[in-house]
Amino acid sequence: MVGSRIAFVTCAIILLVPVVGYAQNKGPHDINPTADIHPSVILEGKVTVGAYTKIDAGTVITGNVTIGHHSLVRCNVTIRGTNTIGNYVHIYDNVCIEGGRPAKIGSSTAEVPDKSIIGDHCWINHGASMHGTQMADRSAVNLNACCDYNTRLGEGAVLANGSGTHINQVIPANCFAEGVPAVVKKDNITDEDRKAYFGLIPAEWTRYEGDRQEERAKQKKNKEQ
Repeated sequence: MVGSRIAFVTCAIILLVPVVGYAQNKGPHDINPTADIHPSVILEGKVTVGAYTKIDAGTVITGNVTIGHHSLVRCNVTIRGTNTIGNYVHIYDNVCIEGGRPAKIGSSTAEVPDKSIIGDHCWINHGASMHGTQMADRSAVNLNACCDYNTRLGEGAVLANGSGTHINQVIPANCFAEGVPAVVKKDNITDEDRKAYFGLIPAEWTRYEGDRQEERAKQKKNKEQ
């Protein structure tokens, strides 16, 4: 009886392994050899990943997606459609990012297609949802925030925890917006304001962690040689 249980468990493990290996190789991807991608990550379509970027377990990336260098995508993130993601970007667990609406097709009111563009040193915190959102450099979308179609955050702008934008909303550069619907509560915020709100300065943290990812990758390569 014990022997039968062991045999069953062994068979189950053997059956799961090929599924993990196969999922990551569907499409003409361009993955930098220094990138660290967990074997459970699913890549479909055309996915480009830059140097020293790390993508954690359970993430699904499908469509035409470009992720720059030294970025970090945590567990169970979904990135779908056409998306451009910059360098030193942090995207945390359970975030959903999709490309947005086409223009004047079906019932879409978009004059031009929505664009999902995330600049450098951006911060997207746990549980956020984004539809065709544009984030300028150093902007941040915080915990469980929601960005409706064609939301645009200016450089250094912050959307607060649990907040939601409406369609076509603009949060100007270096403004702090909060609420549902989100309204600007403070403008001309500084890094001291960011540190007080986040407990750190997001753009500085993404740089720090991205450089650590590069250091760890180089150490691992040296050990393997």
